[in-house]
Amino acid sequence: YRGVMDDISRGPVPTINFIKYQIRRLAEMKINIFMHYVEHVVKTKSHPEFAPVDGSITIDEWKELSEYAAKYNITLAGGFQSFGHFNNILSTPKYSHLGESGTLISPVNPESYKFLNDIYSEMVPAFKAPFFNINCDETFDLGKGASKKLVDSIGYAGVYYQHILKLHDILKKLNTKVMMWGDILLEYPELLRKLPKDIIIATWTYDNLDSYSKFIDPVKDAGFKFFAASGVLNSGKIFPNYKQAVGNIKGFAAAAEKSGALGMINTVWDDGGTALFANDWYGVSYAADKSWNPQSQDSANFDYRFNAGIYGAKNNSFTLALWKLIELAGLEPTDGMNDKVLFEKLLPDSGKQIRISTIDWRKVLNITEEAEALLKKTKLNNYVSDKEYLMFICELYHSLAQERFDLTKAAGCYAKTDSLITRKPSGARKALVESVCLLNRITEKEYVLNSTYEKLWLKENHTYALDKVTGNYKKKIDGFNIVKDKVIESLKRFDSGQPLLSKEETGLAVSELPGKYFREWLMVNPLPKKEKQKISHIDYLSAIGGEAGAVPKVTQEFYYDSVKYRWSRVASKYEDVLNLNEIFPEDKQSHVTYAFASIESGKDTAVKALLGFNDGIEIFINGNKTFYKEASGNFSPDEYSFLLPLHKGTNNLMLKLSRTGFEWNFTFRLPDCEVRSRKNRYKIIDN
Repeated sequence: YRGVMDDISRGPVPTINFIKYQIRRLAEMKINIFMHYVEHVVKTKSHPEFAPVDGSITIDEWKELSEYAAKYNITLAGGFQSFGHFNNILSTPKYSHLGESGTLISPVNPESYKFLNDIYSEMVPAFKAPFFNINCDETFDLGKGASKKLVDSIGYAGVYYQHILKLHDILKKLNTKVMMWGDILLEYPELLRKLPKDIIIATWTYDNLDSYSKFIDPVKDAGFKFFAASGVLNSGKIFPNYKQAVGNIKGFAAAAEKSGALGMINTVWDDGGTALFANDWYGVSYAADKSWNPQSQDSANFDYRFNAGIYGAKNNSFTLALWKLIELAGLEPTDGMNDKVLFEKLLPDSGKQIRISTIDWRKVLNITEEAEALLKKTKLNNYVSDKEYLMFICELYHSLAQERFDLTKAAGCYAKTDSLITRKPSGARKALVESVCLLNRITEKEYVLNSTYEKLWLKENHTYALDKVTGNYKKKIDGFNIVKDKVIESLKRFDSGQPLLSKEETGLAVSELPGKYFREWLMVNPLPKKEKQKISHIDYLSAIGGEAGAVPKVTQEFYYDSVKYRWSRVASKYEDVLNLNEIFPEDKQSHVTYAFASIESGKDTAVKALLGFNDGIEIFINGNKTFYKEASGNFSPDEYSFLLPLHKGTNNLMLKLSRTGFEWNFTFRLPDCEVRSRKNRYKIIDN
């Protein structure tokens, strides 16, 4: 099997015509199996309520696609998420009672299995594959609701085992085999010994590793038939991480062939919802090449064959432009080409100030201009529209860079009017006009980007979920238009001899940041602080290893004073400050919270750390308290400095933040280090 799986449940939902187009292109690459990751975007007759009206696929349409794929020697395989990742269905009122939590269907509610049986009974006959993917991965919330008593009795693995057996029985009656992801089975190896051996396991990892044996050997040794599942990841990205994908696909394909896998499923993940499939064809083509011949040549040889074989191009300008854009992933401001930079908060709230970074954004301008020049040299004979999608990425990142320079310049122009208004009035008016022009340039470019994105999206997808992205563009445009209108109001005041609005009133109280701050953490909802002093001496984390020893995971829960607390990911909308009043708006009393992150270091070292906070803080690194301080209550970023000792490898950083007053903020950064991040995991880049 040489397969592709397209995620159609976390953003774009392709049209039937586009899926047929995918099938035709996949057939050219000798792909022989195609599947989709489906949560809620299937419309069944028995349960039509949860399917989006503007973005779902009916059973009859699946049948049509299955027949169409067969004409191209491709088997269309079905699948339906059947345990975790159930939030879209559970958010529909009719089905909310089926939830173990907001994300997982309950394994102790008999109605859950009636529901899944109904879905399977309609979906399975629509496909020709000898198996059906029940998924059942990342079951984070199992045992955190109605199933807790059963999990406490027979264990997490025991409850998971019972659930899979019930789904296995349903599908056996429908004359098909179970396919499922292997992550939970690898975490609980006893499941590999107990589960029926006719289950097909898709063992997955999307990392570029030296060895894939830990993902393959346990499954193979237990006697299961299996797929290796590689990845082209758009997770939280508008453009794939091809450096990671190429290494992952190459290594995993070779290991899978050597180990006798059934084949390879190359997964395309779209969680985040901004990515467009046209930019995934390079990774899909590379995996097709490797699943046909895992020993095929790489580097310039593959790129030449890709340009010539797919596009009929006479040169490699297309892939040269693609790899030029990939350089953005390695820069600090465009770190990983993650979505968080697309709609970053660049304007302060009314009456407030904000700091934004322009560090390395000049490099972004240079890279995008070089990539655009390469694309202009590209002449494709086939699939010409793919060039439009890559050009959009150039224009998008060029705009992200330029708007930062334009905004800080507009703010500078407005700020200097105070000194010019009496000394050189004509200069003051000129500065106001220039500020308006710069703000106009930002909004005009955003209008174009929004329009282009809509066009590209609608060529591939239904309208469903489009507004989640275009809504962000419109919000951004509206914000800049409001600021521009305030500056025009000041211009009117100038012309009539009245005082100008302050920069805080206009929304142009914008200054430049000195560096990169830690913006993403695992945090726990605030606990009541019982002491009057600014630093709390109570260890609220004793149930999970204590402040020094806790290594929390997302959604992990613990109890303190019989109250349940939960760890969740937190990301600041600002480039520097975590405003805890905004993150925890319901808590206005004296409280304590914890913020956790990991720092990857290539060597044993001690690095300078800067932080700011309001009241009290304690900092633990690898179990050792390395800093503690009571502050005045007034917040100033970078006010405190200390040395943070790191060892080679992963370092666990825990901040304990206490609040006694109303304001509750903190900042943290390593000013002398170049840092990259993914969620709450940070890595120091050694130059």
